[in-house]
Amino acid sequence: MKICRLLSGALVVLLLSAVLIVSFFGIGEGLGNDALMAKLQSADPREHSSAVEELRKASDDDTVKALMKVVEERRDDWKLQISAIRLLGDIANPLATDLLIKVVTDPFFSNECPALKWNGIIALGNFKDDSRVVDALLYRLNEDTLYLREAVIQSLGKIGNREALRYMVSALGDKSFAVRMSALRALGEMGDPDAIPHMKKVAFNDADPLIREEALRALNLLKLSMR
Repeated sequence: MKICRLLSGALVVLLLSAVLIVSFFGIGEGLGNDALMAKLQSADPREHSSAVEELRKASDDDTVKALMKVVEERRDDWKLQISAIRLLGDIANPLATDLLIKVVTDPFFSNECPALKWNGIIALGNFKDDSRVVDALLYRLNEDTLYLREAVIQSLGKIGNREALRYMVSALGDKSFAVRMSALRALGEMGDPDAIPHMKKVAFNDADPLIREEALRALNLLKLSMR
């Protein structure tokens, strides 16, 4: 069985894998592969963001299909798969929706690799106009694995779908400190006024001062988004 661990942040190994994808499949040829690969390899996160933005702007269907092929066929190299998943999430072309949903919901596809699911969940947070994405994320909301639940809440907050509001409110009472913090941040980002009374209750009554502080911060963010 393949052993797989969760990778946090934009690690160098993922960026180098992205470089391999760009080089092998000729992605970004119209942009100048050398310049694009240099940006992907840069230690400066602004350079990496710039490269992703260039890919997003130039990404035709062939580019997206090439990245999808990496995810589907390179089961022997999960690091390469993760890089492709992250790029698909950054590009956010609807062509990749079904595949990313499969990564998140199909246990046979992930092959016991939580990092694939985690990155798939985060990638889906950039697909805001498809109810199937929300359904897939809600399907994973009751994950036993803490960091996967956190990722689901984060992505639902980015999408901002009202259907997810009651699940976010419910998460405010979760026994996990990390999940409650993530739910508060997500509610602040969603900007739904119906969340205000629930967030106020946490802000003034929660036993944990850090949770109360985060609730007040999230409330301020929500109110700013309503102006």
